[in-house]
Amino acid sequence: FAPPSEPVVNPPTKPPTARPTTAQVQTPPPVKLETNAPTILPVTSEPTTRGDPTGSPIELSDITQWNDGETHVINSKENSFLDESIVVTRKTTLLLEEGGYIEAPLNTNWPAVRLSIGSMLVGSGGAINGSYADPALLEGENENGGDGLHINNGQSSELTGSKGSFFDGVVIVGGDAPIGVGGNALYVNGFGSEAKIHGGSFIGGKGAKDDGYSILVQNSAKVHVYSGSFEGEIKVDRNAEIIFYGCFMRDRLQVSGTFVDETYLDVSIRTSYGGEITLMAVSEQECETAPSTSPTNFPTVSPRPTPKYNSGQRITLSFVEISLCLASVLLAGLF
Repeated sequence: FAPPSEPVVNPPTKPPTARPTTAQVQTPPPVKLETNAPTILPVTSEPTTRGDPTGSPIELSDITQWNDGETHVINSKENSFLDESIVVTRKTTLLLEEGGYIEAPLNTNWPAVRLSIGSMLVGSGGAINGSYADPALLEGENENGGDGLHINNGQSSELTGSKGSFFDGVVIVGGDAPIGVGGNALYVNGFGSEAKIHGGSFIGGKGAKDDGYSILVQNSAKVHVYSGSFEGEIKVDRNAEIIFYGCFMRDRLQVSGTFVDETYLDVSIRTSYGGEITLMAVSEQECETAPSTSPTNFPTVSPRPTPKYNSGQRITLSFVEISLCLASVLLAGLF
């Protein structure tokens, strides 16, 4: 019987990204075999053929999948991921908090994080970075930057749509592409899939040919925007809908106005194949501009909300109520 030899580790050959400079490499547990083979799998920088891994968690080259239906937290350097894509599926929840980050490998078409089949992400801090398309490492493919976050359905039922909630402190960035198209920051896809944005920064990747979208929403998915910062255009496609809550005006491709928290929005939005943009006022905020009655190709604004009544300090009479008052006065004068 010959004892197992020492593990053979091949260090990654691709250059590290700018942030952070170090990271722990995650490897599968030791394999006990009665041979002289290495006790762990060698580390390699080359991605393997993409597939649908099973089990949870599963680590396959530069893809880690969670599908156990549990909650996983990323909130420090020790449990963050560098040069790794994360797949969250089968009703599993990911909490991204301050101090945590997920950065996709270089030159990959996988997003940094992918949700599917009823899974959820809550981002209250930290960062998600899409793949950087490094021209020095290109071999005729993946010249475009990778997306930051995908929120998908994954099945044919609305109940399996995935959800995302975002708050101040979280940053989601599409990958840059010096010779291609930048990656999208947030992609929401499929009926039942939904994102609620209460804050955070969404930044489309910069590209030589074109920049990525800050938000791309498609195929009957919905995005609710209550606040946040957006760098890059937004696109709403194929019966999807994006809803802005506050006082907003739309003038062709431009939507501008203020959220309830008084932050300002000015962003270009494109629609196609039944994509919808909805401007929704809320009772906590009074809009200065009345609803527009112009045709749809003219500027439109959020509908005026119903004013709050508090101890009779503010009274608003409708046209019908005024008419009834005048009629009662005239009748009293006649009799």
